[in-house]
Amino acid sequence: MILSLILGFVIGAGAIIFILQNTATVALSFIGWQFESSLAIVVMLSMLVGIVFSLLASIPSAVRSSMAISRLKKQNKSLQEETQEYLHTAQEATARLNATTPPPTHPSAM
Repeated sequence: MILSLILGFVIGAGAIIFILQNTATVALSFIGWQFESSLAIVVMLSMLVGIVFSLLASIPSAVRSSMAISRLKKQNKSLQEETQEYLHTAQEATARLNATTPPPTHPSAM
């Protein structure tokens, strides 16, 4: 958590320094649109668009992982219940066996 905070602070400080040092105006053309803006704003918007696209691209993987975790949790619960049933059956069988078998006699007692 602290490492993320420090990393965010360093990136934010770097972005502020970048913006302050790149105030030149650039002309942009995109599919018939033309406008002028600060170089820093253009670069920052480009980075932001890249981040958004990478996050959108990672959504399917995150959904698959979440579904796998959910499936494995259900399977784990089912296996735990099955284990408890086997333990209960084993305890009942042991109790029946102990009730029907006489205690062993020691040969030294004769």
